[in-house]
Amino acid sequence: MNVLRWGVCALCLVAIVSGQADAGGPPKPKDGPLGMKFVPLPKGTTYLGWNGKEGSARKTEIKQSIEIAIHEVTQGQWHAMMGATLSYFSRAGKGKDDVKDIKDEDLKHFPVEQASWNDVQEFLKKLNEKERGRGYVYRLPTEAEWEYACRGGATSEKQCSYHFYFAKPANDLSSKEANFRGNFPFGKAEKGPDLLRPAKVGSYAPNKIGLYDMHGNVWEWCEDLWADEPNRVARGGAWGAEGARCQAADRSRVAPTGGFSS
Repeated sequence: MNVLRWGVCALCLVAIVSGQADAGGPPKPKDGPLGMKFVPLPKGTTYLGWNGKEGSARKTEIKQSIEIAIHEVTQGQWHAMMGATLSYFSRAGKGKDDVKDIKDEDLKHFPVEQASWNDVQEFLKKLNEKERGRGYVYRLPTEAEWEYACRGGATSEKQCSYHFYFAKPANDLSSKEANFRGNFPFGKAEKGPDLLRPAKVGSYAPNKIGLYDMHGNVWEWCEDLWADEPNRVARGGAWGAEGARCQAADRSRVAPTGGFSS
């Protein structure tokens, strides 16, 4: 199953597979529909929810191997499937002046934002209809899958006891490394730039399995309900959030009809 990454502002797709990541380095991305690219995330046991305190991570079994999109779904991909764009930071959006200096070709690679969870389900329905018979089913990641992927497929409690994951895990985050409010870094990191808008997907370094923007840029929708509420879970932080909200274990709840640009 292919999993799409897609926050309150973006999407992340998943695909069921049997492949395993190459232990010698990040797996080579596989081509998917609409120019998407996916990497394998093998099933396994991991530790989720670490909050900086010893023993806070809970042992969790990921029961299904999947493929996960390396980028959030872009404005161009959304437009190709849905026939229009709903993003605030687009040529027709209310934030058009904020991206007036961005080239059209680059803007197509900005993450789609303002997509509600319900909007995402319509996108997925159309995509699965289009791709029927090709061996994949596309959906959002579960919350556990998202965090497992964010942590680069880490499986030991020690590896899962960090807040941020790029080539190596860390407990400090500057906006030189991810897109969030630069005046509010996390840990011992220095203050950095503040774009005040999303960035083109892949503008920052990926984690060890080749996933980009798992910290910052735009919030990403997950499949799960928030406890017994009708709200859904969003992960990853965003350009308008502080560094603390970009932690691997940080969670946000949003109504499925909600969609915003930050």
